[in-house]
Amino acid sequence: MRKPRQSRLARAGTTKLIEAEVAEAMLDHAEPSVLMTDGYKFSMAQAGFPLRRETFYLSFRKPGSYYIPFDFSILIRELLPDNINVNEHSFLNDMGYKMTDAMSHAMCQDIEVWAAPAGTWVKEREPILTVTGPSFLVSWLEPLVIAFHFPIQIATHAKLTGTALHHCTCNSERDIIHHTLEAIEFNNTYALTPDADAYLDSVRKNADALVDVVGADRIFEVGMRGATCLEMHRLALWACRDQGITKTSNVWGSWRDGMDAVGTTGHEHQQRWGYNDLDGFRAIRDMRPQPPSYLFDTYNAMELGIPAAIMAMLERPDLAHGVRFDERKHLEPQLRKYVEAESNGIRPMYTFMDGISAEGAREIELLCETLDINPDRGRYGSGGFLVCDPAPTEFTRNRVSAVYKLCQTSDRDVMKIACPGKESLPGKPVIFRSDDGKQSLVGQAYESAPKGFHAICPTDTKPPESTGVTVQMDCAIQDARKEVRIRMEGGR
Repeated sequence: MRKPRQSRLARAGTTKLIEAEVAEAMLDHAEPSVLMTDGYKFSMAQAGFPLRRETFYLSFRKPGSYYIPFDFSILIRELLPDNINVNEHSFLNDMGYKMTDAMSHAMCQDIEVWAAPAGTWVKEREPILTVTGPSFLVSWLEPLVIAFHFPIQIATHAKLTGTALHHCTCNSERDIIHHTLEAIEFNNTYALTPDADAYLDSVRKNADALVDVVGADRIFEVGMRGATCLEMHRLALWACRDQGITKTSNVWGSWRDGMDAVGTTGHEHQQRWGYNDLDGFRAIRDMRPQPPSYLFDTYNAMELGIPAAIMAMLERPDLAHGVRFDERKHLEPQLRKYVEAESNGIRPMYTFMDGISAEGAREIELLCETLDINPDRGRYGSGGFLVCDPAPTEFTRNRVSAVYKLCQTSDRDVMKIACPGKESLPGKPVIFRSDDGKQSLVGQAYESAPKGFHAICPTDTKPPESTGVTVQMDCAIQDARKEVRIRMEGGR
């Protein structure tokens, strides 16, 4: 069981840790709540294994050196809710995200965190931190942990340039900037005035452009993981609502502002089923009362995922089904394969995601028209275009390509391998740095550092010189690829 957090009133007379200050700002100065996550975390837990022990890791994909401003193992624990109240339970039930006993029990457990030490540097694709614990709890953390990209970028910019960011969207974002600069002992006495009105206007403009293309009823907002804090995202939701968009993946935001909470599934759900897409699809189909949606590109979309999704639909023709497209550059051949299968009687809803902008939606609409797909069967999940693009800072999630991925479920190492360049790390990754600081390896927590290397430690206060990161545990990747190949070849 997790040790209860002191109430904020009880801490008021003591000196707060800087990590606690940052956590409060991230949460819009509200008490941590089980609702402060994406809707699909609940649907995947309902159709998954909430108490199974799993590990996730945070990493940046874009090349660069990134400075760690404080102890993220402390910050993460400050984000965890102490309990789930009756009103929250009731709201989740109404939204179709009923908390099972196992999910409630998972939220009360403790977590194990490994994090790169404060004051050190990490490179692209190196693990910034790993979190191990009950599946639902460590998965639940995703949108909040991804938001760590913002203080890391603030600190990195200050360290590399000697200057600080001078603009922000809201009071909470301002507080995060100030606390981060304080943590790295940077002079932060300058005035920093949020410009919420300008941000609201920019979001309204982008939302209006998207609504003009496809209509508000076919759009749901999915930008929680792109926001720097809950206050910033709440501003974005207000602007979206002004333009008629009433659905969001942010369960906390939907509760606070009268919107509908929505969610599909993520790659982590498929990874839990042993490289077997069909079993994962059957689970999301049969273990929840809502219409299922299948994300089919975790391993091999054309040869594994799409055939499995079609099979799951054919097995239950009485249900409404949906499929989620997550890679626009592969959209046309994938969509054509589903259209060809419609002769068998399936007619799924099509959900388009992955950087949906007004222009992107227009291109998809034209493709659907070419394939004779009724527009009412297509819906759009838009995140960065609505939340990040209008922001006054360039320090967005997309700038560093921050990801939080499942890497171990039970005792099995897992990874997403379908998209070159987006392959995730398996196992429990850690950083090994060469003694001269010029090379990096990503190893495993149970491994000893190779000769000439050491596990990253507080003395690593200079960014490594190399631009590349290699994976020490190649065998895990090869095992994953081998199992997928066996599936593709029919079990041989």
